[in-house]
Amino acid sequence: MTVKRHVVTIIVDDIEKAFQPVSEMLHNYAPHILLRVGYPMRDWGASVIFLIMEMETSEMGAFSGKMGMLDGVRVKTQTLKIEPGDKNED
Repeated sequence: MTVKRHVVTIIVDDIEKAFQPVSEMLHNYAPHILLRVGYPMRDWGASVIFLIMEMETSEMGAFSGKMGMLDGVRVKTQTLKIEPGDKNED
């Protein structure tokens, strides 16, 4: 399969319950993470994590499936439809 880049949004609704499992999973997938931005919303008791990841589509499905099964966590992914060397011809 082909390695692609994916945008991942992780919403942690229950920081108390999900912080440690989310951190461990991100650590395990660290070699695939190109960008990680976290936005803690302490006043709401939630946190949002944005990732750019590089992996095969099947690996991305496994990652998002595992992450989404954690209590207090929601995940959305989008595969980027660009290839290395693509240029805008406008």
